[in-house]
Amino acid sequence: MDFTLLIDLGLIVVAATLFGYIARLLKQPSLLAYIIAGIVIGPIGLGALGYSFQGLPIGISNMQDIRILSELGIAFLLFSIGVELDIRKFFSIGKIVAIGATVQIAITIAIVMLFSLLFPSIISFQQSVFLGVILAFSSTMVVIKLLGDNYQINTLHGRLLIGFLLVQDFLVILAIPLLQDIGNILVPSVFALVLIKIVILIAAATLINRHLLPRIFKFSLNYQEEFYLAALSSCFIFIAIAIIMDLPVAIGAFVGGIALSTLPYNTEIFNKIRGLRDFFVIIFFVSLGMQLTFSFAAIPLALIIFIIAIVLIIKPLFYYLFTLFSGYGSRVSLMVALALANVSEFSLIIAQMGFDPTNSGASILSEDLFSVIILTITISMILAPYLMRSHRKINKIFEKASIYLPKKLKRKRFCTKLSNLENIPSKLKDHVLILGGGTMGFNIAKAIYQHYPTLVLDQDSEVVYSCIRQGIKASYGDAEEVDILLKANPKDAKLVILAIPNIKASLKALDFIKKENKNVPVFARAHYYNDSLKLYENGVDFVCMPHIVGGNMFLENIGKFLDTGKLSTVINLQDEYMKYLLEKAKEERQHFGF
Repeated sequence: MDFTLLIDLGLIVVAATLFGYIARLLKQPSLLAYIIAGIVIGPIGLGALGYSFQGLPIGISNMQDIRILSELGIAFLLFSIGVELDIRKFFSIGKIVAIGATVQIAITIAIVMLFSLLFPSIISFQQSVFLGVILAFSSTMVVIKLLGDNYQINTLHGRLLIGFLLVQDFLVILAIPLLQDIGNILVPSVFALVLIKIVILIAAATLINRHLLPRIFKFSLNYQEEFYLAALSSCFIFIAIAIIMDLPVAIGAFVGGIALSTLPYNTEIFNKIRGLRDFFVIIFFVSLGMQLTFSFAAIPLALIIFIIAIVLIIKPLFYYLFTLFSGYGSRVSLMVALALANVSEFSLIIAQMGFDPTNSGASILSEDLFSVIILTITISMILAPYLMRSHRKINKIFEKASIYLPKKLKRKRFCTKLSNLENIPSKLKDHVLILGGGTMGFNIAKAIYQHYPTLVLDQDSEVVYSCIRQGIKASYGDAEEVDILLKANPKDAKLVILAIPNIKASLKALDFIKKENKNVPVFARAHYYNDSLKLYENGVDFVCMPHIVGGNMFLENIGKFLDTGKLSTVINLQDEYMKYLLEKAKEERQHFGF
């Protein structure tokens, strides 16, 4: 039996684990570790040496099977992203993100095509079309992973980012089939055929979602294995539909994920497939590193500089200006722009469509240009976490430079969307300041706001609006931003409550609050024992661990039953508790939209 694929998978996992540990020790993103692991074990690393140990190779030189796994990895990752998306949350910003993403893609492609017309000896027109489409799209996978890691998916900039990316992903569904027949891209019948295929795919997803999926998942909900298999089967069913219609498998998987996202079980489906998704994250990024060849000596330096400028300057500059002029302020606009300064995983599929390593004569992209594109995709993904981390420093530079702008271009003109959200009363004193308006923060605010002056700060615009509708004073803001905290006046607060799930953000806010007033009482929440310890060590007066409190109450009731043998001592308040749960569940649905 040929165990080559099994050995290659083993090498990928072992190398990713080793470099992942090193990255953790050096406090670097795991994404960087996986790409470096791919370079080390790939065709330009250990794979080129041909060494083996006891008959087992220590490197990978044959990329054929790995490319297939990589494409399957992209498909499954996009399936999981589709499952997690809640399209309904983007209706309020739908017009802005649709216009912004469409115009940006059109401008990017037009600039690259114009470059080819000005310098036809550097790049052909067909190559410019491919290159323009490749550079126009940003990575949904990378951005959502970084937002999730930093608890920012439901923030205002998180919603804008996902909105822009969602529109991009729908447009790439149209672009990829057209590029498969680039010679006839402007022929109306070809364009119509692509549209028909996409309409059929979406119609099939709608019918399956409406008539088949609810029944399957309702039945399998009580059987864990069948539920898990039903989720995987849904992905492969949509992949099969895409193959039948000659569409990329990633598109089918993404549409299938969106079909599942409307089901009431989508959160549980996502949690079930998370482990497999994380495995494919490793496969994708390691395989991306393995595809790097650094063989682009024949590419003119002007083209390389032009490509880098498109990705790291022109594209983010467009999003910054567009979001700024849409009224979201400099800070939000900058976070959106920096997060989108990368190239999409779909671009890898498009690049592979344009380059055939077995027949260079039939390829639209040359081997050197393909190498530059892969390197650009890789570097842009590596830079993504660093760029998103640096937004505060860059924003300070922008704010200092803004003092030289004409009066017509001052801040108020660009913050119209934030004016209703930034609602911090002046002269706050003896108030309760709640940082984080999620389930815990909102319930605390609702219980005390009629008796004590209360202010809620949160990065989720929907949370802020919900608080305002309830009559609670709330404002949009990042707890890590010094300017926002200064306006909230923790120095004169009666009590500060840290209800933020992100421990890093809590500690940073706590550090500033204690510098302002070391005697102000601070209560906080924590999920892990280590986080609780850090909070106490940094001056928090009381830390609540909800699952520990709940566990202790659970144990107390178990003890009551075992000691007395009577359920009445445990369930004597069950009716009142059920009424309370029904009331809170209704509020939760209204507050969070589920």
